[in-house]
Amino acid sequence: MPRVIVLAVLASLALYVSGDQIVQGALQKIFPYAAPAKVKALTTNVNKQTAKPAAKTVVTKWIPANWKAAGATVDAKNPLSKQAYAQKKALTFIDFRFSLKKYINYLFVQAVSTKYLTQAEADNMKKMYWAADTKAVNNFTMTTQIFMADASKVGD
Repeated sequence: MPRVIVLAVLASLALYVSGDQIVQGALQKIFPYAAPAKVKALTTNVNKQTAKPAAKTVVTKWIPANWKAAGATVDAKNPLSKQAYAQKKALTFIDFRFSLKKYINYLFVQAVSTKYLTQAEADNMKKMYWAADTKAVNNFTMTTQIFMADASKVGD
């Protein structure tokens, strides 16, 4: 039983620490013609970056050789079948993610500084937000819906 508790704590800690990370599915939607293993490697490398320019450089260098797998059948009507469009979409997504992290951190710092939430409540809500983000595959609209539904249950 103690082993289960330790594993649960470690899993929770891992979710909390990496909760604001980009998930593979989000980048796979931007690069639907890339090999999943290549997108997974890209996701890992982007998540290692702590600065937006570095993350954008990782994406920019990855695209020419990997945005479309050899032999992939592309849909010419899909804008993501165009390398330049996919790159622009990916770089915009990176901008959005870094801005979102700053915004979420700002919101919770303000909630604590104005005493709207205690630090423990803010930490719990932030963890809940990033868990919703992961569940929604980094889709902001879905994240917001999941988070609001989960947050409304707190204290019930």
